Amino acid sequence: MHLEKYFSLNEIALMSICGAMIFVMKIAFKIPVHIPGHSGIFWVIPMIIGISIVRKPGAGIYIGLISGLLASFFGIGALHVFDIFKYLAVGIAADICSMLFVYRFDLIAVGVITGAVANVVKMVVSYSVELLLGVQPFFIIIGIGVSSFSHILFGGLGGLISVYIIRRLTRAGVIGEKDG
Repeated sequence: MHLEKYFSLNEIALMSICGAMIFVMKIAFKIPVHIPGHSGIFWVIPMIIGISIVRKPGAGIYIGLISGLLASFFGIGALHVFDIFKYLAVGIAADICSMLFVYRFDLIAVGVITGAVANVVKMVVSYSVELLLGVQPFFIIIGIGVSSFSHILFGGLGGLISVYIIRRLTRAGVIGEKDG
C-alpha cells in the first residue's frame, strides 16, 4: 500500500509539521533544570495532537520518523545518529496506546498514559543504545532507577496538556470527529 493512498496529503503535511515541531521543541525549550525527562512535557504534545487528528495506525510512527530524522541529521542529542531509534520507538509506543484506547484523547487518563508511556519508551531506548555503545551497565541501571519517575511525570503532564488542547480545538471546530 502506498503512503499517499493510506494517508491523505493533508494528513502527511500535518504529521510532518508535528514531527518538525517535536524537533523544534527539543531545541527551543532547552531548560537547564537537570531533571531527566523534563522535555517530555513539551515534545509529547505535537505527537499526541497529530495522532489524535489523523486517527490512523502509523501516524505516530510517521511523526516519530520525521522528528528522529531531523534529530539525527542535526545531532541535537547525545546519541546523534542513533536518535532516530528513540523517536521511532516513541511513535510506535504512542500508536499502540492510541489504538488500545481507540483514539480517545478527549479523556485525561488516555492522554496522561500515552504521554508517560512515550516518554518512558524514549528513556529505555536511549539507555539501550548507550548499553550497545559500551556504557557500563551499572551506570545505566542507576540512571533508569533515578529518572523513571521523572519521565513518567513529565510525559504524563505533556499528555494532560495535549488533552486540553485537543478538547479546545474540538470545541472550536478546528478539528472534528471522524467517522471510522
